[in-house]
Amino acid sequence: MSNFENINTAGTSAMAGLPEQVFVFARPDALDGLDSLAETVTLVEINPSQALPAELVEQARIAVVEVDPSDRRSISRLDTLRAARPDLAIIAGLPQVDLSITRLMLRKGIGDVVAMPFTVDELLTAVLEVERELGDAPQEQDVQLAPVIAVQKCVGGVGATTLATHLADAMSRELGRDARACVIDLDLQAGDVASYLETGSKKSLIDLVEAGTRLDDELFKSVAVAGRKTFDVIAAPTDIVPIEEIELSALNAVVALARRKYDVVLFDMPASLTNWAMSTLLAADAVLLVGNSTIASLRQVKRKLQLLQGFDYRPDRVAIALNNEASGMFKKLDRRGIEDALGHMIAGVVHSETQLIEQAQAQGVLVRDVQRKSRFASDVEALADHLLALVEEG
Repeated sequence: MSNFENINTAGTSAMAGLPEQVFVFARPDALDGLDSLAETVTLVEINPSQALPAELVEQARIAVVEVDPSDRRSISRLDTLRAARPDLAIIAGLPQVDLSITRLMLRKGIGDVVAMPFTVDELLTAVLEVERELGDAPQEQDVQLAPVIAVQKCVGGVGATTLATHLADAMSRELGRDARACVIDLDLQAGDVASYLETGSKKSLIDLVEAGTRLDDELFKSVAVAGRKTFDVIAAPTDIVPIEEIELSALNAVVALARRKYDVVLFDMPASLTNWAMSTLLAADAVLLVGNSTIASLRQVKRKLQLLQGFDYRPDRVAIALNNEASGMFKKLDRRGIEDALGHMIAGVVHSETQLIEQAQAQGVLVRDVQRKSRFASDVEALADHLLALVEEG
């Protein structure tokens, strides 16, 4: 048998043994040489900066994704993909494979890399190698993953943490008697969620992130403490740690576990958006930007909006809340004017009840525990309904 016949026979045999549900996402010209795989592999024509179609990602067991390292949108969609499908085996298609980019892919939880333009032999080898690593382990039973909402403060002192905790309670109650939410405090250097609620937690998010392969239900339960009857809290560390301390792939594993355990997950985001924080923000199902009606705050809200737009984050997944707003006859808010200036609707205005909020925080409880009905609580519940509707539509 000639060398050509050997290669042809090996290729045919490999294709016959290919796993099902393999999807290749790449530019049309990058798929030109893969016609022979079309009957066994799903080839999807898409540019490297475009969002991956959710309905196809949901079907995939192995995804080969073209990556343009020079395009931040192309890199960020890997993080979005990893957060949406923690169990998915991903192979990155790269125009040039070197040590630095390979390390970057590994940090993002990518199983393998393959050079582009694709060749049938190299692609088959990569897919079969990843399949061998997956082995014959039984697939986890399908579980409805909880939506993730990132609460992003646009300036300091706007009460984003207070809003995040009260939203967790309101959403949980809205979802039903057995529902439970989780607030993950991602502000490594200034996180206050645990202290606001006096949880007395001795463990923090860092314990979960650093667990690696030891991350399991038992460890998770030891870190996630009850903030209230309706939600748990994963606290920020009590000691200040470097802002870049978190490894994204490890954080994604923690988030994936939380999404399986709870009905809704909220991030209390840090003010400073590092690479891992930005990737986490973009992977959320919805983003709540928290500010107030001052010029300085609105300017920062606008900047955060533009940042999200630059990464092609869907505008209909972004909500804006103006918190700590004064009320009264002479304090009418020019909502329409603010919306025109921002180029985006305001989802909710949360009126300030400073004395009531301070009283609740002093006791380590929620506002509803101090006073059943209040303007603040009503505003939070309306905002919670809006956010739940938003993620349900998504």
